[in-house]
Amino acid sequence: MARTISVLKWESEAEVENAVHDIKAEMDREGGLTKETERAMQHSLRIADPDLTDHFLKLVREQVPEALHYFEEAGGGA
Repeated sequence: MARTISVLKWESEAEVENAVHDIKAEMDREGGLTKETERAMQHSLRIADPDLTDHFLKLVREQVPEALHYFEEAGGGA
């Protein structure tokens, strides 16, 4: 059963780390991100505090570099 990813505003590095963990799990399971997850994560990235945006992109580069293309154009930060 597919897990629903909710859109949220990241308030801490732990929330960002959980989001990256969810991305990695979906990439491993599905071979890519679903449109629902892609949109939710891009939205969270756009509304995130700039420091959390940087943390998110750093973790994606380190842990799931094959997912980076989902977020390169999305930008982020306030």
